[in-house]
Amino acid sequence: MLRYFALAVLALFLLLSALWQPYDPDAVDILARHSGVTAQHLLGTDHLGRDLLSRLMAGGWRTALVVLSVGTIAFTGGTLLGAGAAVLGGWQERVVLRCCEFFITVPTLIIALTAAAIFGLTPMTVGLALGLAGIGPTALLAHSLSRRVLGQPFVHAAQALGVPPLRMVLRHLLPNILPLMITHTGNQAGFAVTAYASLAFIGLGADPSKPDWGSMLFEYRVFIFDHPSLMIWPGIAIAITVATLNIVFDASD
Repeated sequence: MLRYFALAVLALFLLLSALWQPYDPDAVDILARHSGVTAQHLLGTDHLGRDLLSRLMAGGWRTALVVLSVGTIAFTGGTLLGAGAAVLGGWQERVVLRCCEFFITVPTLIIALTAAAIFGLTPMTVGLALGLAGIGPTALLAHSLSRRVLGQPFVHAAQALGVPPLRMVLRHLLPNILPLMITHTGNQAGFAVTAYASLAFIGLGADPSKPDWGSMLFEYRVFIFDHPSLMIWPGIAIAITVATLNIVFDASD
């Protein structure tokens, strides 16, 4: 129960971040620069006097958009392709699997660059790029699980009784693979957080003028010795988010 409480707290924080921040995350106040922790600025301010908590909250919501996009694209596309290939069989199965393997071989950075060139720098662009990169592994897992289920006696019995393929998939196949697919997608969500932060760090995450945890680490790196808290807070946000997602969706429980 504790892990689900942690997930609920994280989700509530990210939802609140979408609706409200204590200050405008881009508001500059030179007189309040490097204020440290105060009653007005709970996490302090940066070199331009911008409120760190507000910037963390704004970056958290943008990260949540990426995670939701990645999860939706990878889970939906991968599950449908993998399960469909297992059901179709023959040359159609081989073609689908080769296409899925192609998604694995293409570096995520190349996909991100292509998506950014076509659609511009937004969290949804990164979500699309990471989601497409995640389709391949998800589809191969779905295919492996589907093949295992299709070899079970109850499936053979359903086929012998003349159950239509669509009904067999909806009633017997998907209910048996979805729990593990959801676990896999949840664990990949932690990877999406670090991947988005990495892309933002090198300037591919989104508009560099907008606060993102990765871009904050890049911007504040020059203050690592004089004002280390500027980098510590975004790092803690990334670590807590990844740890929470991994613990909640840990398949070993």
